[in-house]
Amino acid sequence: MKDAIIESFDRLLESRSTVVARDLKLNFRRLFEDGSLTAEDGAMVLLATAKAVGAEPLREIARGALAGAGQSEDVIREVEESAAIMGTLNVYYRFRHFVDHQVEGEGYGAAKLRMQSLANPAIGKQRFEMLAFAVSVINGCEKCVTSHEKALLQLGATREQIHDLARFAAVVFGLKQVLA
Repeated sequence: MKDAIIESFDRLLESRSTVVARDLKLNFRRLFEDGSLTAEDGAMVLLATAKAVGAEPLREIARGALAGAGQSEDVIREVEESAAIMGTLNVYYRFRHFVDHQVEGEGYGAAKLRMQSLANPAIGKQRFEMLAFAVSVINGCEKCVTSHEKALLQLGATREQIHDLARFAAVVFGLKQVLA
């Protein structure tokens, strides 16, 4: 799976020869070739983060790799849609962070946003947390990033894996700019 993703990615950026594009290419390759995530986890993170930033060519590469590895359309769709639920929560919790009142009784109360998808994801709790973390990094929600980092550590993820998730988010964000 890694080779298929890297080959597709190389074709996508073969005409890009600026120093910036080369740096992003190397960073992307390094994450897939030498990173701490499995190829399948990397493809899922690529799909969720590409969806979050609207990087359609990267999204297609990830979808193709996951389908080629035998993942069902339902799983692939859940991975993609994780960007939607996290985007919703990231926007809301950034609002809460901005207006958080320190005086008792002046808060806004419970979120009252349905989050059932977080309870029992088809891809498993740890994978869902990985996607939620990476998308939250992109969306810049401090509360969500720290919450998902804590959950990942409790589920057995290593700090190296968490660091690679943040790197993935950063590289996909940068690639979106080059591909735009």
